Amino acid sequence: MEHIYIKYLDTNKIGILEGIDKPPPTNTYVVISKDDYVDIAKVIGVSSKLYDVKSAFFIRKAAKSDISKMEHLEKLSKDYIKIAKEMAISHNISLKFAKSYIPLDNTKSFFYYTAESRVDFRQFVKDLAKAIKKRIEMRQVGVKDAVQMIGAVGICGRKTCCSNFMDNFETTSLKDLEFQNLPMSPSKFTGPCGKLVCCMSFEKVNYAVKYILPSNGTNICINQKEYTIDHVDPITNTVNIKNEEEKLTLNLSEILPEGYDIAMKKCASCGGCCARSEESHIHLEEVMV
Repeated sequence: MEHIYIKYLDTNKIGILEGIDKPPPTNTYVVISKDDYVDIAKVIGVSSKLYDVKSAFFIRKAAKSDISKMEHLEKLSKDYIKIAKEMAISHNISLKFAKSYIPLDNTKSFFYYTAESRVDFRQFVKDLAKAIKKRIEMRQVGVKDAVQMIGAVGICGRKTCCSNFMDNFETTSLKDLEFQNLPMSPSKFTGPCGKLVCCMSFEKVNYAVKYILPSNGTNICINQKEYTIDHVDPITNTVNIKNEEEKLTLNLSEILPEGYDIAMKKCASCGGCCARSEESHIHLEEVMV
C-alpha cells in the first residue's frame, strides 16, 4: 500500500494525505482539511512506509484561484508579523516571532514564536487581534522548529537540512564530535538554531564500528605482542596501534573477528544507543515518486 505524503506550508513539516486513492502529481498543491480549518499543502510523493506523522484529509486539487489566494495570504502574513513585532516591543514582552501564517480559509492567523521563559501575552493577543481584525492563535516552537519553518543557510553554505529534507530531529552532543574525530570546538559545528548541527547524526552509522571496538588507550594483544589503540578511523577502515617499539596501521578486519561487518550493520541500524533509527526519520528522497 502506498501512502501519499505532503508538506504543510506553515511548519514545513511532512504529513500524510488521506481520503484520496490516486496520488496527485508531485510538487502540485492540494486543498486539505486540517484540525478545524481548511488549508493548502504541497504534494511531495508517495512511499510504502507508514510514518508517524500528522494526517490531513483531501478536499480537492488546488485551482489557480487557490494558488493566488495562498500567495495573497502569504504577503498579508508578512504584514501581520511586522505589526506583531512592533506591538510586542510596546507591550514589553520578550517574544521572538518566527512566522505568521494564515490558512487558506482565512479564518485565523497563527503566530509561531520562541521564548526563553513563560510569557504572559494575554493583553498583547487582545490588542493584536483588534489591530489585524482576525482571530489569533499563538504557538510556541523550539529553536530548531523555527529554523525549519523559516529556512536558513547552514555553515556548509547550503540550505539547512531541517528546512530542506528533514522532518524529525535527533539530539547531537559533544560526544558526537569526539566520536567522529572532530575538533572539540562546538562553535564551529553550531547551526543557525544555536544547537550542534543535525548532519552529525547522519554520520553515526559510519562510526558504528567504534561501538564494537575498545576505546582509545585500551591495550590489546596482537600476534603475542601488546599494543595500545591510538586512533580508530572508520572512514578509512583502519586502526592505529602502538607500543614502545613500533607504530602500526592495520585494517579493521585484521583485529576484529570474522563477520564483524554483520554485527556493525545491526548495531548501526538498531535505533538504540549508537545510531538513528531509519524508521524514525523521514527524508524527502524516501517519498519522492
